[in-house]
Amino acid sequence: MKGKLMRLLPLVLSVLGLAGCTFNVKESNLVFGGAAPGPDIAQVREANAGYRIEEERIRTGDGEDLFSLRFIREDAVATVLYFGGNGYTISRQAGRTSGVYRDLPVNLVLVDHRGYGGSSGSASLAALMSDAVELHDAVRADPVLGSVPLVVHGHSLGSFMAGRLAEQRTLDGLVLESTVTTAEAWTAHLRSQQRWWIRALVWKVTPAENLRGLGNAGPVSGLDRPVLLVVGEDDEVTPPRFSRELYEAAPVPDDRKQLLVVPGRGHADAADSADFKTAVAGLLRGLPQG
Repeated sequence: MKGKLMRLLPLVLSVLGLAGCTFNVKESNLVFGGAAPGPDIAQVREANAGYRIEEERIRTGDGEDLFSLRFIREDAVATVLYFGGNGYTISRQAGRTSGVYRDLPVNLVLVDHRGYGGSSGSASLAALMSDAVELHDAVRADPVLGSVPLVVHGHSLGSFMAGRLAEQRTLDGLVLESTVTTAEAWTAHLRSQQRWWIRALVWKVTPAENLRGLGNAGPVSGLDRPVLLVVGEDDEVTPPRFSRELYEAAPVPDDRKQLLVVPGRGHADAADSADFKTAVAGLLRGLPQG
């Protein structure tokens, strides 16, 4: 993902001769889907012996099927609904995500975004945002998964889904990983990372009209639930300053919000750390029980 994002601008042949131009980041630069075979369930079960693992297909209101993998444990004190970044599929990354949460007393729900992995349909930001609400409601309604507090964890693209969901539903806890304040601030950051001669040619990078306002500045400003913001110290795609700004803007007491900047980690692996597990354990202790 990082390589694709950071190469949005320096397609040299497309910008030479366009001095003073404005580059528009389009939805197709962020969401591009792709089918993938299902995971090896026997292998997943072998690696997660303490869980009951179930495959599930969730039918959306417009008739698409979203593939989900559920990790259920008897001692769970919460359920985590996870929304991955662009390119995330259960078949490729279930092992890594389940490993992040394996030592914590939580159920875990993984989902392939619409148009990704084993889910049907065509990926679009509007559809993914809408699907997030339907997935939340399905988990809440489940007699096992919904019997404990629900934490929503979104990474990168998935953090936009998680943030939007927090505006539309009452969550028990929220984890925003590798996120940004606004699409406008993020696209300006992308330009700042290019070589000087590209910046000389492309004076401004802006989000397309349907991306304006995307980001977590709005959702975080209205939060009233515990939130954990996590980012890699070396993240060049969504650098720590965005998470710091969101942490400062969150109107919840200091004991209900956490900012974790993980040393030596980048855009995709901040949660794959002992520091993250410690931070989540703290989040879990603050959730309502019973």
